[in-house]
Amino acid sequence: MNERVLEQAVGADDFAVVDEDVTLTATLQASFAICIYDALEESGGLIHLRSGEHGPARNPELTDNTLLSNLALLERTLRALQAVSPRAQHWQAKLVAQIEDAPGARERFLALQDFVGAYLLDSRVKLLSARISQRAQMRIRFRPSMGQVQTDEAAG
Repeated sequence: MNERVLEQAVGADDFAVVDEDVTLTATLQASFAICIYDALEESGGLIHLRSGEHGPARNPELTDNTLLSNLALLERTLRALQAVSPRAQHWQAKLVAQIEDAPGARERFLALQDFVGAYLLDSRVKLLSARISQRAQMRIRFRPSMGQVQTDEAAG
């Protein structure tokens, strides 16, 4: 029996939390996804965040507004995960990003990645991996119940 797993798309500046076998998807373009799941439970979530302003990245410093909105969405996601799976204690995360091929873009994203990584650590979520791509766009598929993240990169 091959049962098809339902898919749920997550747009930019949004998140989804599930406690059943669902595949969460997102199309990354100058944005990144944090895929969070519990190693023992089937619950998890995907947060799709923008990595900064579109266009040339002249200044690698992040704006306060970008950090504030990303932090607020991350906090909401972590609270929702805790509500859906209150007994979960083995939270793990995988980060996948698509950044522009422009001067300063990589530095800006690495600063954001450091910020997010520190916040996750403080929240008792272990960041297992981070993948950065500079292709034109990337589609990710995250299956929290299995802890699997797959990417389909478009040629750029």
